[in-house]
Amino acid sequence: MTEVPEYLFERSRQRRIALGLLEDDGSGGGATVDSSDGGGQASSGPSSADVIAAAKADAKLEQITETEIEPTWVSAARQRTKIPMWAMPVMFFLPLWAFVYVKLTEPPPEPVTARTEGAATYAAQCASCHGGDGAGSEGGGVGRPLYNGEVLLTFPKLDADMILWLTVGSEGIGIGNPYGATDRPGGAHISGETGANMPGFGGALTEYKIYSVARYIREVLSGEELSDEELAARDTEWEELGGGKDIGGGHGGGGH
Repeated sequence: MTEVPEYLFERSRQRRIALGLLEDDGSGGGATVDSSDGGGQASSGPSSADVIAAAKADAKLEQITETEIEPTWVSAARQRTKIPMWAMPVMFFLPLWAFVYVKLTEPPPEPVTARTEGAATYAAQCASCHGGDGAGSEGGGVGRPLYNGEVLLTFPKLDADMILWLTVGSEGIGIGNPYGATDRPGGAHISGETGANMPGFGGALTEYKIYSVARYIREVLSGEELSDEELAARDTEWEELGGGKDIGGGHGGGGH
């Protein structure tokens, strides 16, 4: 018969006492409670079978108690639906696809024309003195008015005289010298007579930009009326000077 260790006897005894199957007499032993009517003498100790059964029960309880309980977040992670492996490349290329999609669907840039180029040049170089609408001194500026046909009185044609004035300015013409049409209503304009000298833009602007800003001043601010043939001829001249080659451009394609 297998010898049962003493500590198992003690553990079984304590368990039986806790369950009310033994009475604790304080001696480290125990007596079985006898519920029979004969009132016979209680057994002096548990049998080997009882001790072994109690020890097995204790071992099972200890095993259950000592088993590590998995945290709830770990359990949730195990139960969560995983992203399939085939979807990983799709997720990786999704931002690239979105970028390409936006680029393909956005509208193309507006083509650069003589007028649009002239408007940009005027805003950057001329508006501070002549005003955004060309009102000049009549609108609080210091330069001469360019709107309402004023520039057409000074320069009836878009010719070398106007291009020269924009290129060299007051000092290039000479302070006190007339410029433009000498038969201008009210008299010819005199270089420097207003006290606000006109700067020359020959060193800052290319030929085609000077030509395009002259067109903007005449055609948009002063309202010059031209036929389609005249506009086409001016577009051709602007392109021959190098216009329409800036980023976002291409040829002006009419420019009007």
